[in-house]
Amino acid sequence: MAESKGNFLSKYLGMRKLHSIEFFTIWTHYDKDGSGFLDRAELDGFLLDLLSQQNTELPVPEETLAEVRRSVLETLDLNKDGRIELGEFAKLLPIESNFMKKFDARRTLTRKDFNDIFYHYDPDGNGYIEGKELLALIHDIMNKSGQKVSLKEVEDYRNAAMRVFDKNTDGKLSRKELGLLLSIDR
Repeated sequence: MAESKGNFLSKYLGMRKLHSIEFFTIWTHYDKDGSGFLDRAELDGFLLDLLSQQNTELPVPEETLAEVRRSVLETLDLNKDGRIELGEFAKLLPIESNFMKKFDARRTLTRKDFNDIFYHYDPDGNGYIEGKELLALIHDIMNKSGQKVSLKEVEDYRNAAMRVFDKNTDGKLSRKELGLLLSIDR
């Protein structure tokens, strides 16, 4: 359930919108089994942290948790399977608008566009797009048209992209490799 070392969400939630990388960090924290869904126990862990972040009564009474869970599932669980998918989870958190939507697919990316994309998805500045950064980038590319995508689809696309564009097979994308993925000359 909630972490013993404090509330995991407290370092992410506030008055600002979440960067897509932060969103994936939160998602992977609560999707403990990597199933691509939050089952009841995982959802409860998230909701407990969310409720305690909002300064509700601590410890959170089971009745309160059950009511919030019921409300979340009733509102967001579109396929009514009792689990929360990635797209459904995104509706619970204040996420920045899709960064990739600002780039028109009908035109070639400029060097500045490419640099903006690279720096946006490489916030740690290590010169590579990797891990959650890569998941966030792939998600934003796939979701650019507004279609709902699952975590499995994002991971499948990432794996395919890595097989094709990760030329040195180091598990991360350099500027040159990202340029190949985005089909531009960096």
